[in-house]
Amino acid sequence: MFPVLALTWGVLLNSGAERPGPTPSSSLPPVRRLEVGGEVAAPSLDIRISPGRATTLFFDARIRTEEVLLEGRERFHRVGLADDHLVLVPSTTFRQGERLRLEVRFLDGAAPEQLVLWLVVDPMRGEPQVEVFRRVRTAESYRREVEELRARLAQARSELERLQSTGRASSSLEELVAMLGRSSRSLYVQVLESASPQGPDLYAKAIRHVALHSHWSALVLGISAESEGLGWVASGGSLTRDSGQVLELKPPWQSTPLRAEEEQDVVVLLADEAALTPGRYTLKLWDVRGRTLTVDRLVVK
Repeated sequence: MFPVLALTWGVLLNSGAERPGPTPSSSLPPVRRLEVGGEVAAPSLDIRISPGRATTLFFDARIRTEEVLLEGRERFHRVGLADDHLVLVPSTTFRQGERLRLEVRFLDGAAPEQLVLWLVVDPMRGEPQVEVFRRVRTAESYRREVEELRARLAQARSELERLQSTGRASSSLEELVAMLGRSSRSLYVQVLESASPQGPDLYAKAIRHVALHSHWSALVLGISAESEGLGWVASGGSLTRDSGQVLELKPPWQSTPLRAEEEQDVVVLLADEAALTPGRYTLKLWDVRGRTLTVDRLVVK
């Protein structure tokens, strides 16, 4: 009888040891820490869930449980809500690869106040525990940043309006070039030949090379505009030889923006006084809006 009883207890013990459910798979990932908000960008806002297995999300602040939005909530076997965590048990109706939107809102008023996560169905790699931490910023810090951006934008607009209404600030040398450029008695002045200048209703009626030996060299253009070219103020330029060499220019000078039926002098000083040698050139001038006047086959003798 004793051997029979021993054998019976052995069978019962072995069968009892096998009754508990399957042990957790060693392939399950460890607890995941997810940092979001502030200047920290989360590497991924996807959270993997597996049908029949619980996934618990812990938050570092209290959430508005009544405002939690869970896509496909009716298909979950269980949804547990608490002030600072959420437990999800997906049912077997979910299929691999499905994506479900989860939206939570926080009670503390810090930014980000709202968080959107995506639950991705993955039967083999569900994440059992995810801890969500926010790098919070107060709403006041966002307001200060917005005010600073608005101030910078207002300053940029003011500068643009100044350029469009008064022209670029000039030095006395450039003003002198503009004044004396029409006279050949005091300075070396050469009227240059060119192809018809092309631009958005911009016209250069006269182009002159004005220079004072061993001091400076400049191009003076008499420019007028119609329609799309009105309000144009030269803000930059380039001068290129036929060989492809680009000569360095100083920022153009112009007294006032172009107006209808008015001609304005535009002065462009060369950085190197001796750089403008005989040959053919292409001159381009543009304004802050990108409207460009192009003078092809500009001949310097």
